[in-house]
Amino acid sequence: MALILALAFLSNAQSTNVQYGLKAGLNVSGLTGKEAGATHNLNSWYAGVQATLPFSKVFAFQPELIYSKEGFRAPGVKYMYDFARMPLTFQLRHHTGVYAEFGAQVGVMIKATADAFVIDQKMDIPDMETFNTGLIMGAGYRHPSGIGANVRYASSLSNVGKELDGKLTTLSIGLSFSLEGKK
Repeated sequence: MALILALAFLSNAQSTNVQYGLKAGLNVSGLTGKEAGATHNLNSWYAGVQATLPFSKVFAFQPELIYSKEGFRAPGVKYMYDFARMPLTFQLRHHTGVYAEFGAQVGVMIKATADAFVIDQKMDIPDMETFNTGLIMGAGYRHPSGIGANVRYASSLSNVGKELDGKLTTLSIGLSFSLEGKK
């Protein structure tokens, strides 16, 4: 469905070429919900690829494919989740290079581990949800050279675990580099 949507946007691009690029940055993630209790945020990273498909000079669609490490800390344990995520955002762009974005993301959990540093042991976490959805909003700046910076907030709509009433939230701060392709 995302591919069909992307192709539709690509065929309607009128005033700007498609841009392909790389992005990477810092994640600050945490747990919200009934079982969040005494949890704390966890710093990690993300990296991936993006394509910006313009409708016009002020409106664009940006699908991405990123590898994202997210999680949280609880007393004595650090929970880390590795996701393959596909953010699908719409951007409202200003001629100065500033943009606001909003959209959704889907993710597939690749790995979930708990690092119990009290007993110095790593373990896999059973009964985790492998599919995760969420909403995104953010802002950024892209220079005409293709170098950009952005900040994004993502909130999960689905719980992290089958028995855990908690959702991940992630604040991402990153850099990107885009190359302009042909129409």
